[in-house]
Order: sequence, then structure tokens, then C-alpha cells
Amino acid sequence: MAEFSDGRIRHLAMIQEVIARMAGESARMKQFALTAIGVLASTCVATRSAPLAGVAGVLTVIFWLLDAQYLRQERWFRALYDQVRLAEGPTDFLMTPNAEIRRRHTLLDGLFGWSVAPLYGALLTIAVLLARFVGSAPGTS
Repeated sequence: MAEFSDGRIRHLAMIQEVIARMAGESARMKQFALTAIGVLASTCVATRSAPLAGVAGVLTVIFWLLDAQYLRQERWFRALYDQVRLAEGPTDFLMTPNAEIRRRHTLLDGLFGWSVAPLYGALLTIAVLLARFVGSAPGTS
């Protein structure tokens, strides 16, 4: 195992803190999305209001984009961590992922990541089904 200087260890710790923060925010987006869409879905069914299902769908897409952005940034900083870990010589304490790292980890990758797409895809499907069936249910106006 390679010996790291105190400066490199501090730099890696700083990057790890950013990674932890991005992962926490991603989890928080999922919690907010489940809560908000759950409230809108139950209200939609109770009031037989198809437009609320549309709002749930739009909100799902917004949360999906925000969560994918946090995931993308987390991947950027994981790559930066590896870059700093493998570098030789004194560290420069750079906290900005370079262009190659940013190009390698895109928002599209985040949108369809395994931790994001199934959840938001399911929530979007629920919103579409609610709009379809609540809007066509007897007694709706």
C-alpha cells in the first residue's frame, strides 16, 4: 500500500465529504419524490382530479432530473478521488473535476442509472395510469 502525505490525505478527505453530501442529497430527492407523489396520487384519487396526476407526472420528471444531477456530480467526484489517489507528487487541492471526467459522466448516464431510473420510471407510470383511469372514471367532470 502506498504511503500518502498529510496533504494528500486531507485532499482525499475533502473530496470524500463532497461525495457523501451528493449521495445524501440524492437520497433526499428520492424521499421528497416518494412523499410528494404519494400525496398527489392519494389526493388525485380522493378528488377524482386527473390534472393532479399531471402535476404528479411533471413533479416526477423534475425530481428525476435533480436526482440525476446529484448522481452525476457524485460520479464526477468519485473519479476525481481516484485521480488524486493515483497522482504522484504534491497535491494541489483542486476540487474541480476536469473536462475529461465531466465528459465521461453525463446527465443522461445519471437519468438512466440503476439507482434512479426504476424509481422515477415507476412513479411516472403511476402518474400516467392515474391520469388515464381517474380521468375516465364515472362521475368525473
